[in-house]
Amino acid sequence: MSRFSFILSFSLIVATSVSASLRIHRTDKLGANSESSPRFDHTEAREEAQRVFPELAEKHDWDFTQSSGSEIFTDEGLKDIDVIILDNNTGILFNEEERKAFEKWVRNGGGVVGIHGATHAHKGIDENNEAEWSFWYGLWGVLHKSGPKEGPQGRRGYDDRIMSVNASDEWAHSLPEEWIFDKVEWYFWNYHPNFSSKEIILASDVKTNQPLLPEYYPVTWCQEYQGGRVWYTNMGHYPENFRQEEFIKHLLDGINWAANNRTEP
Repeated sequence: MSRFSFILSFSLIVATSVSASLRIHRTDKLGANSESSPRFDHTEAREEAQRVFPELAEKHDWDFTQSSGSEIFTDEGLKDIDVIILDNNTGILFNEEERKAFEKWVRNGGGVVGIHGATHAHKGIDENNEAEWSFWYGLWGVLHKSGPKEGPQGRRGYDDRIMSVNASDEWAHSLPEEWIFDKVEWYFWNYHPNFSSKEIILASDVKTNQPLLPEYYPVTWCQEYQGGRVWYTNMGHYPENFRQEEFIKHLLDGINWAANNRTEP
C-alpha cells in the first residue's frame, strides 16, 4: 500500500468514527401490574418526553428510536444500540428472555439512562429489599419504597434547590452550581448495598419540606456496573421538567457519559 493510500484509508476510518451517530433507544413501557410493582403511569411526563427526545435526536444527530414496548430487548435488537433510556417505567417490564438479553448487553458495555419512575419497575417485594429482579436492583442502587410525604409545601409540586455535588469538569461544565428545579417528586428508597459506591452528581436540600429524607438528598448518580455504565436521575416526574433547559443539559450529559463504554458484541 502506498503512503497516500494508507493516509487516505486512515482518514476515512477517522471520519467514519467521528461522524458515527449515537444509537439510542428510549422506552417508556409500563409493565404488568403486580403486588410489588403496581403501575403508575406518569402519563403527561411520558407524552412530553415522547415529543422532546426526537427533537434532541435531530439536534444532536442521534440514530434514535423509541417505543412503549420491549420488543427490542433481544440479542439481535440490542446489538446495535449504544444507550437505552428507561423513562418513567413501572410494573414488571421484561420477561425472562428479555432480562437475559438486557443483562448480556449491559455486561458488553451498554449504557443505561434512567429517569424518575424507572426505579419503580421490578421493585422489591417487601420492605426488606428483597428485589423482584436482583440485577435491576443493583443497576440503579435503589428501588422505590414510597412516594413523598405531606410537607409544609404539599406532597409534591414545590420548587426545590438542586446542588452540584461533583464539581468535576465531566459534570459541571453545563450546569450551574445551584438551580431551582420547579416541580419535583422525591422518592423514599430501598437502598441496595452497592449504593455507597455510586458517584453522586446532584443532591437537593429537602429538609424544609421532607424532613424524613436525608438532609442532602441524592438526586442524580452514576456508576460503572457489571461492564456497562448506568446514569440515573430522580427528576422528571412532571412534563414541564422536559422543557427545562438545565434538566435537558443534565440529561445530555448523562446520555453522553453512558455511551462512553460501548464495545462491539
